[in-house]
Amino acid sequence: MDIPGAKLVTDVFGHWPSFHDAEVVRLELLRAIPFADGPDLRADIHAFEITDQVAPGGHFVLRHHVEVSFRFRGVDEVRLEDWNNQNVLFGLSITDIGDRQLDRLKYEVSFDGSFGVHSTFLCRGAEVESVKPWEADGEKDTE
Repeated sequence: MDIPGAKLVTDVFGHWPSFHDAEVVRLELLRAIPFADGPDLRADIHAFEITDQVAPGGHFVLRHHVEVSFRFRGVDEVRLEDWNNQNVLFGLSITDIGDRQLDRLKYEVSFDGSFGVHSTFLCRGAEVESVKPWEADGEKDTE
């Protein structure tokens, strides 16, 4: 992935993940301020790696639980469906469409929901703002 901050993600996982089974825990739409490049969309996603190891309870062992914070600048054509109390992704794609556009739009983004949120939009910029250990109910991931 060639967006600013992508190395923060690849440093954790060793590659750019598909975000399969990750959960969108926050979406925030920010209006444009005067002279800005358009409205922004921020998203926080609880991501992890599914291993091929099986835990005693019979489920796959998960590791590298992190919260990945994205910022998409100058969003356009935002479509948002089915936001609810759990928003699990089948995958997340950020496709460079800059060579196909006469406009200044650079990326096509899709949150492909398997349960809950589904969203697509175009944007002028995309970046990973931060990656930090996932904390749920006061517990920190130890891997």
